Amino acid sequence: MPRLRSLIKALAATAVAGALLASPVLTSPASAGTAPRTDPTPAPAPAPTGGGAATFGIQPATATARDKSRDSFTYQATPGAKKTDYVAVSNYSTSPLKLRIYATDAYNTADGGFTVLPLDTKARDVGLWVSFATTTVTLPAKSSQILPFTLQVPANARPGDHVGGIMLSLTTQASDGKGGQIAVESRVGTRLQVRVPGALKPELTVSQVRAVYHGSTNPFGGGSVTVSYLVRNTGNVRLSATQKVHVSSLIGGSRPSLPVPDVKELLPGDQEQVTATVRGVLPSFSSDIHISLVPTPVPGDVDPVLAAMDENFSVATVPWMMMLLILTLGLLGGLWVWRRRVRKRRGAKPKPGTPAAKKAAAAKTAAAKKTASAKTAAPAKAATPKKTAVSAAAPSTGSSTGSSTGSGKAENA
Repeated sequence: MPRLRSLIKALAATAVAGALLASPVLTSPASAGTAPRTDPTPAPAPAPTGGGAATFGIQPATATARDKSRDSFTYQATPGAKKTDYVAVSNYSTSPLKLRIYATDAYNTADGGFTVLPLDTKARDVGLWVSFATTTVTLPAKSSQILPFTLQVPANARPGDHVGGIMLSLTTQASDGKGGQIAVESRVGTRLQVRVPGALKPELTVSQVRAVYHGSTNPFGGGSVTVSYLVRNTGNVRLSATQKVHVSSLIGGSRPSLPVPDVKELLPGDQEQVTATVRGVLPSFSSDIHISLVPTPVPGDVDPVLAAMDENFSVATVPWMMMLLILTLGLLGGLWVWRRRVRKRRGAKPKPGTPAAKKAAAAKTAAAKKTASAKTAAPAKAATPKKTAVSAAAPSTGSSTGSSTGSGKAENA
């Protein structure tokens, strides 16, 4: 149940943020308190008792009536200054309402939206400077009331802008669907801004830059780069800004990002998360990211006359698909060379059935026959000379011997 209550409060606070930017009389989904001059038919919302509709609103006023010349409470005040002002609260419903009125601080959400602190979070800045004679007000049906409040600027207030809101809230009971009851807080409010003069410092910075390259499946195509970063207001005055993002590569030149929304209003000390996408970036192992931020005044403020701020970063854009293609082609080329060398070593074998194969087969058969006949003829030729030599040698030797002996004998005789 505590988690559900917190979720409902967060939703109500978010709704108040949009209303604070749009109109001096603000509404939330559960309490559409809109002034008759801007919305003569306020949207209905659940009443505290569950019957009828509860609609209520708040806007700047004079001591006697609504102040149609002001959209919010905006002051120039020196440290220690004190001022009394007025706010008009209205009940547009047909039942009496018991409402709570208070002041609190404002801040930026992560995406740059404007909102105020939840009801159970204590203010630390301008929300502490405003005080009412009472924190609750009971309004009869179809009635309005003007309440005075006091703005007391501390003596040690720092120069610059201090932004918050004066809120009117209604607490109702709702079922949690399990038989239990939860408190639902519905709020409306009007902006409160105090500028303390002194050394004003308009300054925006870029930090926590992250970039990711998403390569294309096409080895010759470009990918996209997603760039995210924080724009932080490190000065002491509210600022807006226009911004551009480019990615430059050795191949393909500079590519702009898709349109990046402007920073509408960044409060001092707050930050906004920005994401930009740059398409058509050709991979070149490393690319440069250029972030250009041009601070501008918020509507109605004085131009701070600040020059554009450029930040440069790098991102790895590795051509993985191209490298994979080159590696694949290299492997295929190496395999082809290897097979070619193997064929040369073993001799190329023609395909069966082709003329070359038939000719090779015929040549092989002829060679085989020639080899076989040579093997058959070789022993016969070798045996004949041996036998002939042996038989011829014996008589020759004997004859020679005999002749020699006979000759010798004749000589002896």
